[in-house]
Amino acid sequence: MSSILRIANLCKTYNITETIKEEVLKGVNLELNEGEMVAIVGESGCGKSTLLNILGGLDTEYTGSIVIKGNFIRDYTEHEMDDYRKKRIGMVFQSYNLISHMTIKENIMLAMQMSDVDKETQIKRAEDLLTLVGLFEYKDKYPNQLSGGQCQRASIARALANNPSIILADEPTGALDKDSTNDVINILKKISEMGKLVVIVTHSSSVAESCSRVIRMEDGVIASDELKEKPKKNKYEKYKEIKPKSINKKSLFRMAFDNTLSNKGRNILVSIGISIGIAALIIILAISSGITSYVNQYFGQDEANEILTLTTDSTISKSNIDSIKEIDGVSNVLSSFRLKSATYVVTTDEDEASHTITYTYSTSVKNVPDVLYGRIPATDSIGEVMVDLNMAMAMAGDSESILECINKTIDITYSSSTYTMTIVGVFDDSDTSISTAYFSEEALNLFYSKAYTSYNAESKYSYNICYVKVSNITYLESVSSKIKEISSSITVSQASNNSSTILDYIELATKVLTGISMLALAVASIMIIIVQYVSIVERTKEIGILRSIGARRGDISNLFMYESMILGIFGGALAFFASYVIAGITNLICYLATGCIFISFNPIWYLIGLAVSILVSILAGIAPARKASNLDPIECLRSE
Repeated sequence: MSSILRIANLCKTYNITETIKEEVLKGVNLELNEGEMVAIVGESGCGKSTLLNILGGLDTEYTGSIVIKGNFIRDYTEHEMDDYRKKRIGMVFQSYNLISHMTIKENIMLAMQMSDVDKETQIKRAEDLLTLVGLFEYKDKYPNQLSGGQCQRASIARALANNPSIILADEPTGALDKDSTNDVINILKKISEMGKLVVIVTHSSSVAESCSRVIRMEDGVIASDELKEKPKKNKYEKYKEIKPKSINKKSLFRMAFDNTLSNKGRNILVSIGISIGIAALIIILAISSGITSYVNQYFGQDEANEILTLTTDSTISKSNIDSIKEIDGVSNVLSSFRLKSATYVVTTDEDEASHTITYTYSTSVKNVPDVLYGRIPATDSIGEVMVDLNMAMAMAGDSESILECINKTIDITYSSSTYTMTIVGVFDDSDTSISTAYFSEEALNLFYSKAYTSYNAESKYSYNICYVKVSNITYLESVSSKIKEISSSITVSQASNNSSTILDYIELATKVLTGISMLALAVASIMIIIVQYVSIVERTKEIGILRSIGARRGDISNLFMYESMILGIFGGALAFFASYVIAGITNLICYLATGCIFISFNPIWYLIGLAVSILVSILAGIAPARKASNLDPIECLRSE
């Protein structure tokens, strides 16, 4: 048989304190061959288990060299050492170290999930190995349903899963009765006859006598090395050599899901804690959206609430107006000119009254006024005017004789010039108590050209007042801000700011309540952190088992991250359902009481809630996952 493992001048020292050190291995030299069944015996503390941990790649802090098939394992990177454990080494422990929430077959398949072996081959290989160790009929049982001897045989089957060349067994019969011990030793003999190196650490003289070679250790050195019989090799089924890799994500997620269900009582409480914060967030956003829509609808019924009035002490240029039209949310712009000091003189039968004309209309946002009597001034006429109902009543004295105003003349004085104009119509301007007049753009052009010597007829009009209509009231604030950016000389006012005030209060309340829901989420994330740290303590040995069969640090980290994520998914789903039910009941009550619905159903809020739940749980799981991945596998295996 050819040599498979060579050990040269192997030394191991433990640091008891900063100044006190204990030398456990003091220059071990060994050469171990294929097909050997080697027993390492000696008193407790002589270094047997330490040697086994080093050979198994669990302990890398040593001096000297270990060469396996021509490779110095001391030169391996961390990932290469993980691959060494899953490809070259099979570990068998005194306490079996099977994962309790997995069936026997799943325990065996776990090792193969860290390789390129496909699922169908994993199942066949696991069942073949269970047949080899006499446990095929127990493949779907859990470890707590088997005897100690059966668990140890299952542990041996798991050690063989990836067809390693070396089997390391640490006191494999220490907790077994005589019959179970014989069963285990016979299986290990069969394994050595397959051409594998089997190394057994034992205190049992009967186990040692069953081996082909016995190595006795004393005080950290080899005291004797007895070859009792030459290794023999029988024919056996060969399996393709595996290609190591990380545990695939699907298997990890399944493990995480099973782990979560194994402590479902505790994890349900955590999920409820998460769902409270998420449901509150969803409902707050839905209420804010619903009430905002209601306010927009209510105030949007009055077109005046969607109009901004722009005024200036100078003029609003055409370029400014063009820029305003491009603002997002602006649906229309009316440009006009206010005759700030114009007066009209009305002569009635009783006396003469003087009134101020405040502004004139054009034909856009407010459109041509609704004509009550008469007609609209001709577009090319500079001598016709239409007056509002207030002015007509002042002229007529009572509403029954308003028609008598038609065809009367009024004198309009503006900028030291007086113009006589004929009243051709009366319109309704109930939005204001101030008398107004409407005349054609030609007349407005005349007034403006007389008032401003810089007037250029080619460029048409410059304006000192504009009416900006927005698509809906939610744009009022943003449009107003952008108009002020275009020109600081423009004053922006709103006919009614009730809607804006209400929306401001809604926004403030939303921010406050969202902050409160975030506090609830913070508490839930702390719960996740605590539960995960408790889970690490409870499953320390499981972490050690996974590391001993080749799991990488990243596998351990991802396992706990997935568990945190699952808690977030459960919590988010519960919040989704709860908030939907609460919203539905609340809307039904509101509709029956007021005829209105105040909580909107927007799938985006529910998706945001689910995403936030998962994100919070993942962030909360980072620290525990990192803690779990950094644990020493040897210390983990020693934990109870």
